Amino acid sequence: MKTHSIQFKFLITIISAMLAITLFIGGLSIYEVDHFVQQQAESFVKASCEKEATQVNDIFGDMEKSVNIMSSYILSFLDDEKDIESRELQNKIVQSADKMFADVTNNTVGAVAYYLRFAPEVSDSITGFFYSKRPGGEAYFPHEITDLSCYDKDDTEHVGWYWQPYEAGEPVWMQPYHNKNNDIMMISYVVPLYVEERFIGVVGMDFDYTVLTDHVHKIKIYENGFAHLMVDGIPVCHEGDNLRSYAKEEYLQVSAELMNGMTLVLSASYDDIMQIQNEIGVRILHTMLLLTVVFGFITVLMARKIVEPLKMLTEASKKLADGDYNVQPVHSGTYEIQLLGAAFENMAMHLREHEKMQHYLAYMDSLTGLRNTNSYKVWVSDFNKEIQNNNTDFGIMVLDVNYLKETNDKYGHDVGDKLIVAVAKIISSTFKRSPVFRIGGDEFLVILQNRDLEESKELGEIFDAECAGGYIETNKGNVPICIARGFAKFNPGTDNQFVDVFNRADDAMYQHKRKMKSK
Repeated sequence: MKTHSIQFKFLITIISAMLAITLFIGGLSIYEVDHFVQQQAESFVKASCEKEATQVNDIFGDMEKSVNIMSSYILSFLDDEKDIESRELQNKIVQSADKMFADVTNNTVGAVAYYLRFAPEVSDSITGFFYSKRPGGEAYFPHEITDLSCYDKDDTEHVGWYWQPYEAGEPVWMQPYHNKNNDIMMISYVVPLYVEERFIGVVGMDFDYTVLTDHVHKIKIYENGFAHLMVDGIPVCHEGDNLRSYAKEEYLQVSAELMNGMTLVLSASYDDIMQIQNEIGVRILHTMLLLTVVFGFITVLMARKIVEPLKMLTEASKKLADGDYNVQPVHSGTYEIQLLGAAFENMAMHLREHEKMQHYLAYMDSLTGLRNTNSYKVWVSDFNKEIQNNNTDFGIMVLDVNYLKETNDKYGHDVGDKLIVAVAKIISSTFKRSPVFRIGGDEFLVILQNRDLEESKELGEIFDAECAGGYIETNKGNVPICIARGFAKFNPGTDNQFVDVFNRADDAMYQHKRKMKSK
């Protein structure tokens, strides 16, 4: 083949164009993949940290509940501050609380000691009790009650359990410390006892710190990630435990504050994240190489017959590179040209599908599958144009899930999400001919037109019937489905914008909500 022939020039031009487009698309794909993987890794680590922090806080919550039960039980014996001055009543409290506290402690995970101590100011002797487990043991044994006068107030290991809640005037979590009374690394939750604002003593529990460290050390983020606890920015480990050394620049770190004042820190290795990026990048490079080889081979075979079709293919390649995926089919009597045209169509189809997926992620709510706020804004804009042209008739149904916050607080956000999904299904099945949007955490909106607008009252009654008696099941009991709704119809005489109709529907919904809660 002569180098100055038109066939050779077209061949060189086409191959060069294909290589340039492939490199451009491949490089852009690698860049987007790197950015996407980094974002997903940050979201994943953050979500994992929040989830794990919730589980750790559940442990703390169970511990606090046990101590609060003990505190309430003791105070139930006292009607006023003078009652505590009775030595006989003090002994009765100690004797009655002894067995009850043992039962509570035996049902509290991680508890290694429990104690009741009346203040020296209200007792003429060292009054109370102190039980603890021996290292490695299961049973509780009584210990000699600590004489507060023998230790300095700052001696945390011996008497911090008494003086810290006394000085704070409220329940306190003592940060991890080595208790010399029973030779255990522990954390403590202590509640000061008050009768008519008079301090009368403390009640508390000590918990084995390894209950937390064992849980935290099981947390695994990717291949080499890990978790640890911190207090005031300093890593805290169980005695004898070796916290791995690391440099912050080598890890993606996310932290969450715990209810006892500690901080849970999750560290994901950037090496793990880069490994994911590299694996995808290699696949993209292999695909680029394969496409280059295939396209080059086809071009060489059909160089004599593809002058005009290749011009069309070159234009199609430029459109793909510019982000225009609406590539028209290239017709040719040559079978190989048809294959090449089909390959471009297939590439454009995949790119269009990718674009559709991106559009779906941008305009659809990931939890419920409904339209999200981005989609809602587009619809609002379109309706405003129709309103200006006096060419529309519609109604708005605003719906709000009652008691979602209380559900999240009581049962956890997983149950709250389950409630949101259940509500979304009821709304979608009732208003199946109308667009449904999730415009807030617990707020939905339906735009009614045509037949649904005419039957809005009937549909509302059907919706109420679907919700009545509805509930979702959890391991802590059933959570009822309770939804407030409000409806407003577009009035061309008074409504100038979509928001005017929305505000009336929203007001109607809140009136319905207040009416429901008043019952």
